[in-house]
Amino acid sequence: MREFDDRRVLRPTTPPAGPAGPAVDSEPWDGPIAERPPLRSVRDRVTAPLQAAAQTAAQDEPVVRALLSSLRRRLNVLLIVAIALPAGALAFSLNAEKQYTASAKLLFRDPGFDSKVFGGQVLSPSVDPAREAATNLGLVSLETVVQRASRVIKSRVMTADDIRAKVAIAAEGQSNVIDVSATDGDPVFASKLANTVAREYIVFRRNADREKIAQASALVEQQLAALPADQRSGSQGMQLSKQVDQLKVLGALQTGNAELVQRAETPSSPSAPNTARNVILALVLGLVIGVGLALLLDRLDRRLHDRDDIEALVGRPVLGVIPESTSLRADHGDTMHLGGREAEAFRTLRANLRYYDIDRDIRSLLVTSSAPGDGKSTVARYLAATAAAANVNVVLVEADLRRPTLNGIYPVLRARGLSEVLTDQAELTQAIQRMPVSIAGAPTGKTLDVLGAGSPPPNPTDLLESDRMRAVLDELHARYDLVIVDSSPITIVPDSIPVLSQVSGVLLVMRESKSTSVGARRIRDQLAHLGITPLGIVMNGTPAEEDKAAYGYYAYEPEVTNGSNNGAARSRLTGLVRRKPADKHDPVS
Repeated sequence: MREFDDRRVLRPTTPPAGPAGPAVDSEPWDGPIAERPPLRSVRDRVTAPLQAAAQTAAQDEPVVRALLSSLRRRLNVLLIVAIALPAGALAFSLNAEKQYTASAKLLFRDPGFDSKVFGGQVLSPSVDPAREAATNLGLVSLETVVQRASRVIKSRVMTADDIRAKVAIAAEGQSNVIDVSATDGDPVFASKLANTVAREYIVFRRNADREKIAQASALVEQQLAALPADQRSGSQGMQLSKQVDQLKVLGALQTGNAELVQRAETPSSPSAPNTARNVILALVLGLVIGVGLALLLDRLDRRLHDRDDIEALVGRPVLGVIPESTSLRADHGDTMHLGGREAEAFRTLRANLRYYDIDRDIRSLLVTSSAPGDGKSTVARYLAATAAAANVNVVLVEADLRRPTLNGIYPVLRARGLSEVLTDQAELTQAIQRMPVSIAGAPTGKTLDVLGAGSPPPNPTDLLESDRMRAVLDELHARYDLVIVDSSPITIVPDSIPVLSQVSGVLLVMRESKSTSVGARRIRDQLAHLGITPLGIVMNGTPAEEDKAAYGYYAYEPEVTNGSNNGAARSRLTGLVRRKPADKHDPVS
């Protein structure tokens, strides 16, 4: 219900309170409607904390994932520590000398003999039970008691320090019972030692009380002797004589207010070492140390292990993951051979390059890395072979003139190559060699054109930044749909820097567990300084078991016709799609 006030401003009226009480957030509002605070329903109030908790959990999820990834990478360290410590504890427990513990129990209480003899307390007890218990514990631990026990024990020569090292005295909770425990390699001697210390304390305390009563008795006797002879037979003398007799009786009844309520029996099983406890504690300690050591080592390790870490560090996506495989480094003579699983990985890389940016015309790729040994040459070689198997008119150019790899793998490429072309010692068509491509052991019927590095020149940087190199690339762009250039690591040598501006895109290769964060930052910063944005990253050398699910079956790509739904998108990436055979310019082999 609404009404207008004198100011002609619409005001909500307060609805009457029903049986369930006033409505939620329905307080009267005298201001304009535009300034009225928003109403919060019961649902909002309930869901707001849940949404906040979900948001907090989402923020913590990357941290938890990072910790789990670190532990997974250092699982061997964690397992070694978690197994070594319990194993060491087990070996120590099995080989350690067995120790036996026997316990005797002393009960402290006042038998009340003085009350029975005198009708009242002669020896005043403590009014504080806690203080009395602490006093009794301190008395049992006295040096005098230990020395008495060392003199009594005849079966073994033991000093007071030896006994103190083997005997433990402790109170049992809030009770008046004190436990005297002795530990020794001989179970019989352990029980004997515990009983001896307990008995010697009783004797010590009894003798101390008797000595105190004897002093009182001697004082009374002195008072009796000081009386005149006629008064000794009187009432005062008889009273003093009675007190002397009572004190002698009380002294004879003294027990030291302590009783040996439980003798120490010979233990049948050792108390130490406790094998189960030691192994469990060592296991817990091993897990704690192992987790801490694993996280510390992973923190100090600068190598790149995780795809997310690489993408975050470089700022570009991972376009392909190549599994670790010895077949990629094997010598296959004059044939470019790809295994089934490896071929599937490179097909995925090629597909990602084709569809990564449909508005960008990729006619040439330069493949580089931040350090030698990352596998850039392998990636460039088999990416070109995969494209050739898909009927793409492609040429592979080995521009790493300092450390060429193709010459050592394929003998057909050793005759002449890029260096001879750049120094006008050979024609381009003569230097390009044609190599058959096979996948999963089966010939594909396709060939790959390869321009090897040739003989190592003394001035590779000068050759690669020459006008002749620019002319060679222009000619290759005119003849082929796709030119893949295998370059040297640009953070190590500057040879290929001039080539960066002459290609359509740059592909970075990082080897898992080898490439470092320092190298990744260096190549990222260097490319940014040159104004080059790489297309993406290829993770090379990933563990094979991580890719089994991804490459579960190996099938060739189906033929794609021009009438395909994706034909318009691929037309922009002309270098990575198949061309008609009529468009191909066959080089001279």
